[in-house]
Amino acid sequence: MTTDVFKINKNKIQKLKEVLLQDPNATLIESLNKYEDFRIKYKEGIVVGYSSGKIVTNNSIVAKYVGNTIEWIETEEKDYSIMIGSDEAGKGEWLGPITISAVALSPEQSGFLMSNGVMDSKLLHVTKIIELAKIISMNCLSLKVLHISPLRFNQLIQEVRDEGKTLNDMLAWAHATVIENAYDEIKNQPISNKIRVVIDEFDKIKTEKRLWRIQKMSNISVEQRPTAEEEIAVAAAGIIVRAKWEEEVDKETRRLKIDLRSLSPIEAKQHPDSRLFAKISFLH
Repeated sequence: MTTDVFKINKNKIQKLKEVLLQDPNATLIESLNKYEDFRIKYKEGIVVGYSSGKIVTNNSIVAKYVGNTIEWIETEEKDYSIMIGSDEAGKGEWLGPITISAVALSPEQSGFLMSNGVMDSKLLHVTKIIELAKIISMNCLSLKVLHISPLRFNQLIQEVRDEGKTLNDMLAWAHATVIENAYDEIKNQPISNKIRVVIDEFDKIKTEKRLWRIQKMSNISVEQRPTAEEEIAVAAAGIIVRAKWEEEVDKETRRLKIDLRSLSPIEAKQHPDSRLFAKISFLH
C-alpha cells in the first residue's frame, strides 16, 4: 500500500472536504480519532484530512484525485497575480552556510507544487527535499538564492558586531536582497492583481527597513508572520534553501574527507579547517 501526504493551510480543510465530496465516487465515512477532520472513501481508496492541515491518501488513484482538487482550490479566486516567499536555512546551526532564497509563484504554480507534495521542509525527509527542489526550480517564475559560506559568515558577523548590529541585521539584508532580485525578474510581466510578498517573521522592523524600495510600490503588499510556511511560496523557498544547505555540507564533506555531520562542536573547534565549515561564534 502506498501513502501520499499533502499539507494545506488548516483553514482550507473544510473547503477541501466540501469539494472532494462533490464527486459522486466520494463518500464520507466515520473518523477513527479526534485528530481527523474527515475521512472519505473514494473508489477503492481512502483520504484522511487532519485538523492540522495534513492530508493522507492510501493509493495513487486517490492521491491524484486529492492533488487535482488541492490544485484547483489553490488557484480559485486568488486576489494576487504573483506571490514571492522567502526563507532561510542554517541560521541556528554551527555547521554549514546560511542560505536564503526567494521563490516567485503564480497561483497556478502554487496549486501545482502543493499537489506535488510541497510543504514545510521540517516535515520532509532530506531525500524528498532534494526531489522537490528540482520540481520547484522548473515550476516557478523566479528563484533567487543567496549563499553565505561559513568562511564569509565568520568575517561578516564580526563586521556586523563591530557596527553594533546583530545576526538579524544580516538576515534582514539577505531576505531583502533575494526578494528584490526575484521582483526585478518578474516586474515586467503582465500582472492583473497585486504581488504578495510573504516572509517567515524573525525581526519585523529590521526587515521592513531593508524592504523600503518595494514596500513603497502600490502593487505590492508585504506580510511578515509566524508559520508563513503555510504559504506555498514560503514552503518552496524553505525546501530550496534546505536542499542547497545539504548540498554545500556534502561538498565540504567530500573535500575534507571527513563526515562533518558526525562532528561534535568540540571536535569541530579543534579541527584545523573549522572556519571553512563551521560558524565559529556558534561553536563558542
